[in-house]
Amino acid sequence: MTTSVSEHVARNARKFPSRVALIDDRDTLTYARLDDAANRLAAHLQGTGVGHGDKVALLAMSSVNWVVAYVAVLRLRAVCVPLNYRLTPDDIRANVEDAQCRLMITTGDFLASHVAGRIGLPIVLIDDSPGENGLRRILEQPAEGFAAPPASDDDVQLIMFTGGTTGRSKGVVLRNRQVFWNTLHEALDTGMNEFDNTILATPLHHAAALNCWLLPHLYLGARATIMREYGAERMLDMISAHQVTNGFAPPSVAREICIAAERRAPERLASFKRWYVGGGVLSAKDRDRMHALVPGSKIFYQYGLTEAGVIVTVLKEEDYELAPDSIGRPFLNFEVKIAREDLSDADAGESGEILVRGPSVMEGYYNRPDATAAVFHDGWLRTGDMGAMDANGFVYFHDRLKDMVKSGGLNVYSQEVERALQKHAAVREVGVIGLPSERWGEEVVAVVVRRDGMSVDEAEIIAFAKENLAHYKAPKRVVFIPYEELPINYSGKIIKRDLRGRIARILGVSQ
Repeated sequence: MTTSVSEHVARNARKFPSRVALIDDRDTLTYARLDDAANRLAAHLQGTGVGHGDKVALLAMSSVNWVVAYVAVLRLRAVCVPLNYRLTPDDIRANVEDAQCRLMITTGDFLASHVAGRIGLPIVLIDDSPGENGLRRILEQPAEGFAAPPASDDDVQLIMFTGGTTGRSKGVVLRNRQVFWNTLHEALDTGMNEFDNTILATPLHHAAALNCWLLPHLYLGARATIMREYGAERMLDMISAHQVTNGFAPPSVAREICIAAERRAPERLASFKRWYVGGGVLSAKDRDRMHALVPGSKIFYQYGLTEAGVIVTVLKEEDYELAPDSIGRPFLNFEVKIAREDLSDADAGESGEILVRGPSVMEGYYNRPDATAAVFHDGWLRTGDMGAMDANGFVYFHDRLKDMVKSGGLNVYSQEVERALQKHAAVREVGVIGLPSERWGEEVVAVVVRRDGMSVDEAEIIAFAKENLAHYKAPKRVVFIPYEELPINYSGKIIKRDLRGRIARILGVSQ
């Protein structure tokens, strides 16, 4: 037995053949059906010439068929390249070319909108499209004579493209063993078990949904409930209908779920035992609401990045009172240190760049040696995030380097300001950005979404900030916008680049 996801599925098909593995809006697959479908699709792909080391692009919305395709690709010792369907056709073509893909798995709608006339690869369709290259026809064909080649721990499993917020996106290369270490860390350090059912509300092309929740559950022989598209009410209904036990919810999503549950049928969350949260600030009042809705549930507040393969630290429920503003301690086999600007080791409590190392960290970006060299230092991955670590090993996230505001010659960490403002009773969401200022160089601007039915003005927000922060960190301006106008990406994070552009236009400030 190797660390291949394909072999985990095959093992569980023998061990739990009738146990449900996957649920979505249209279908339910047991482990036996998942394994059989993956075999049939793998046999078809093998017939097209796909084999060990070949790159296969996967462009589709989340579904049980997406998972079938993923397992089938790995069954051939090929490499899966999940693509973000929200990118432009040109961006998707660039990803496909950069990864040197030889086949694309997609759906009829994306074939028409993103692929046809742009990407000249053989196509397999995994929706209900008719034809010889459609999954419906493929699954009607027996896989007699097909034998999966023996997998290796060193096989490349994934090339996952980063968001590309600082230029052309880069493909993170992860091998079977690296993905498996993340699977083990999640299962062991957050108490997952074979009777769990996780809900996947963020897209499967994203490292959080795929690496941190789907794959650990497939390894354990547990269940995953897949949402094609996120919606708070739909998510609550699915949690209730399928007795979901856990799920990932970025802070903005967690707040939206709480609002929806408080409005109607909070008992829909009765089966929920563990919240996984990351990608933004989760305030004490948020935690109180989550616990009030689901008494006895546990919150695991996590930090990671795709290059680390994924999760690095976790703040467990039992540790919350010890370090409530932290992102927790490193996972079981991970190390974290803080480095000064010259990359020397920082002292306890001193701010610097977060560096990490562990068995799930990537070896590099695909065909990008210069970019790879730039993010490693003496075997440590440079995250590009600012933080500190206390004497008890708790790590504190301050900011992305690119989001730090330099105001009056002093560094202001946007997440520190956001954490303080989240404590205000009338604040639902807040994003803190820096905008050009003749006096300050950059000035701190808070963009606030008010809680429904509550009022607060700029002067009150600024005064509240000064009560909770050093005065130079308080926002100089506050802009109020509706929740619908807050630029939030598919993983629930505020897109600071878009927010800066939007607010600059509102205020008439040139960037």
